[in-house]
Amino acid sequence: MSHYCSVRPWLLAAAFSALAFFVVPSLAVEVAPAPRVAGTLPEIKAPADLDQAFLIEIKKRSEIMKNLQYLSDVIGGRLTGSKNLDRASHWTLEKMKSYGLVNVHLEPWEIPLGWERGFARMKVIEPENGRELTIASYAWTPGTKGKVVGDVVIVKAKKKEDLEPYKGKLKNAVVLTAPPSNVAPVLDLSVNPTTLPTPEPKRERDDQPRRPFDFDRTFRSEMNEFLKSEGVACTVLDSQKPHGLLNMTGNWPSDRAGGGGGAGGGGENSLPRIFMVHEHYALLYRLASRTDAPTRVELEIENKFIPGPITVYNTVGEIRGSEKPDEVVVVGAHLDSWDLGSGTTDNGTGSCVVLESARAISTLTSLGHRPKRTIRFVLFTGEEEGLWGSKRYVERHKDEMDNHSAALVHDTGTGKVMGFALHNRKESLKILEPQLTSLSSLEGWKGLDLGQLGGTDHLSFHAVGVPGFACRQDMEGYRLTHHSQSDTFDKAKEPNLIQGAQIMAVTATRIANLPEKLPREVVPKKGKE
Repeated sequence: MSHYCSVRPWLLAAAFSALAFFVVPSLAVEVAPAPRVAGTLPEIKAPADLDQAFLIEIKKRSEIMKNLQYLSDVIGGRLTGSKNLDRASHWTLEKMKSYGLVNVHLEPWEIPLGWERGFARMKVIEPENGRELTIASYAWTPGTKGKVVGDVVIVKAKKKEDLEPYKGKLKNAVVLTAPPSNVAPVLDLSVNPTTLPTPEPKRERDDQPRRPFDFDRTFRSEMNEFLKSEGVACTVLDSQKPHGLLNMTGNWPSDRAGGGGGAGGGGENSLPRIFMVHEHYALLYRLASRTDAPTRVELEIENKFIPGPITVYNTVGEIRGSEKPDEVVVVGAHLDSWDLGSGTTDNGTGSCVVLESARAISTLTSLGHRPKRTIRFVLFTGEEEGLWGSKRYVERHKDEMDNHSAALVHDTGTGKVMGFALHNRKESLKILEPQLTSLSSLEGWKGLDLGQLGGTDHLSFHAVGVPGFACRQDMEGYRLTHHSQSDTFDKAKEPNLIQGAQIMAVTATRIANLPEKLPREVVPKKGKE
């Protein structure tokens, strides 16, 4: 028995309290927290016991909602390149340190041009009903340089030649290029609160809404140049969501360093573009379809460009491996968001699930259960503009990619994790399936599959051969909230996020403790991922 047992507990506590008074605050954050008392954690003699310890630790002591509320309500929406995103990056840095992670740092990369949203207003003046229309600027597009009054014109064109009839007729016009989308209604939630529109499957770039054009990218670029040369006031996109919800996307210009943009990309010299709520878009389209009277609107948009380059950061922290510290399992999510709401479900939820899995693994590590490989927690930025943060991570760590065993990413809002899509990695399925049997006790877990998921940061790893797996999740209203002004903290569902953190912690640790890294498999392409 230790001789410290002879000291009276209250004297020892008082002594430590007195010492704490003199600790320099700047140093305190660097000190790893004391291990938590195991409490209700089981005795750990086998991997299944460790799984259960993670499930209990996260269920009993989760900090997900506390962190998510701060990220959503105090920091708010986190547009790439914004002050809010910079605050979030530094806040997550300190949070990782407080959880006892090591090698915690910010990895800088640059975007070529910043952008700040101003106001956007439009009202119908002919017919003379004065109806205000709900709109928001497409990101990285300019304003109108004052009020503009113009006709609403439907431009029907699928190739360059189709634009000729409009030549000389579009000065100050507000242009619609597609009919209203077929938006599924939200059914009566008082009858069945779980009934929501059937979501689309994830696509290669989930930051883009369904394309309002049914022609190729080359013609989109030609059309944009034509409309700009004709002096169009702006183009309008249907937000494609029900009940007055907006949508959002956008990018810096493709001709700037760092890429992005593509056809229709933004910038100071691009054409103003706006998203309009579906109901108002459909109204405007019906009015503009009349042949017996013109439709006119008054429009004013003000936005601000911030000269670049602008430094943004990925937040990185680690739990070092005990046996193979140079081999890495990445647990990640994207920290950036769009700016109409508070970025809760896209992707504050994933970011806080990653932080919680880091807290839990660090807690069990402090109790003597260190993973064999390094588990690296990464909060990427620039995902919404095209996975740029994870691409920059892969470039920065290119010499380490062979030592990356896997990358796990959480990015479909507040729904339960049903499994992981393994992108036809059959050998990985054989290895992982027996490793994850403990997860069968969790509500919602269905297991692994060989299917594909797109739209988020695992693809940057997948592209260089690293097994990159995104969570397959229940949608839980994600198609309504994501990219909209309704992406707010009240949509978060704590039990689902706890389940997600449990799955991420168990899966990451199991992969870290495998005898070998997951195999690099030649994955046959099956359409776009």
